[in-house]
Amino acid sequence: MRGYVLALAVSLTTLAVEIGVVDALQQGTADDFVDVVVVVMVFGVVPTAVIGSVGAFVVHLATRKATSQWPAVVLAAALGLVAGPIIWWGEFEVAVLLGVAAAVGRLAAVPCARNRAA
Repeated sequence: MRGYVLALAVSLTTLAVEIGVVDALQQGTADDFVDVVVVVMVFGVVPTAVIGSVGAFVVHLATRKATSQWPAVVLAAALGLVAGPIIWWGEFEVAVLLGVAAAVGRLAAVPCARNRAA
């Protein structure tokens, strides 16, 4: 359970920072970087919990017999890429951000999975 919560928290934080960086690059200034990150974190908690929980469950079911953690990380990234256009109605650029965030979140949970296996 700890690993799932960690993965979701790291994914949300990564996505918030990614969106903040993209916004700063588009605006040409990082003046509102912190504001963007905080807004994404606040308004992203519920969608992350709902969508991320489903994704984490799918990754768990698909990779529970795997002896290595890399299939779970790759599958999390793939699910993020697939979920992105569905959630944001065809915005592929945001889907890439979501895929990266999902992979980073799952990667953060690797030590938890290794500890559980031991």
